[in-house]
Amino acid sequence: MKGCFAFLLLVVSVISIAPAFSDQLGRLSAIEENDVLFNTDKHYTQGLKVSWVTAQLSDESLLNAPIKVLRNYLFLFATRETDLDDRLEWTILGQSLFTPLKIHLDNPDPRDRPYAGWLYGGFDFIQNAADCRLDSLELQFGVVGSAALGRQTQNDFHQFNATGKAKGWSHQLANEFGFNASWERKWRLGVELPGKFDFEFIPDVGGTAGNVFTYAELGGLFRLGRGLKSNWGPELIRPAYSGTGYFEAARAKDVGLGFSVFAGAQGRAIARNIFLDGNSFASSRSVPKNYLVADLIFGVELFYSNNFRVAATGVIRSSEFHNQAGWDKFGSINCSFEF
Repeated sequence: MKGCFAFLLLVVSVISIAPAFSDQLGRLSAIEENDVLFNTDKHYTQGLKVSWVTAQLSDESLLNAPIKVLRNYLFLFATRETDLDDRLEWTILGQSLFTPLKIHLDNPDPRDRPYAGWLYGGFDFIQNAADCRLDSLELQFGVVGSAALGRQTQNDFHQFNATGKAKGWSHQLANEFGFNASWERKWRLGVELPGKFDFEFIPDVGGTAGNVFTYAELGGLFRLGRGLKSNWGPELIRPAYSGTGYFEAARAKDVGLGFSVFAGAQGRAIARNIFLDGNSFASSRSVPKNYLVADLIFGVELFYSNNFRVAATGVIRSSEFHNQAGWDKFGSINCSFEF
């Protein structure tokens, strides 16, 4: 995580949620995304997400009520399957940082993307239908602007690793309440191989609507490994091949130690990106965005029973705005542990 500030927030989050879920098992998950792995410090430069994923929810659970409504009255979760595994993922803390290329300038280049931070929380309602289809509806709410603490997070980290501070944060986007609603559907198309190995393809479709992001998505992921049915691939931070924190080792055919290698792509048709378009109502910096953006992803995953899961992902993202100098690259680490 970037700096002591983010680390302390993570520790406080773990302590605060443990009592609330002490009566049932769940998973604590942390995602850290950073372009430092590719020796860059620009554009989407940092992402952090800490979340809690419940154990399988019973039909009588109050937490499962929204999923039952989505299943019974809306097409979003409708299915004829009876083998249903419903979960709730609670985003305790999320933060994303965006900067221009030349962070040493007091007055950033107006043709480069503006400084911006996004601090948020939310809920993701998840339904796994017989390991053949996964539906999710995620609601995010938070703040864009100085209240998102982007300047403090980035420059505290730069002090920690003895690099120069980013000097243009005084030109960041203005404070604005942010909200996103994201729906995704994934399918699993797989082939069983000898030795408990599997090969599968997971296509996905979905969309996001809100004043922070509005886009439609289409993508797919190829995976090879053991214990693939324990999950649905890597979880990344939106906008991306986002995935969910769903994980259940019992669905992996008694594979204690599981792993996978994966590669995939996702394309997005973008109507709004506040970090490029600027604030909704206040005057702010902005740049002309590209309406079509693609991600290429590749990585590895390792898990042992339900005890722990770790995945490392590399992301190559096509240009997001006019005059952008090349494609962006960043790495993502996702770790989760059962309690």
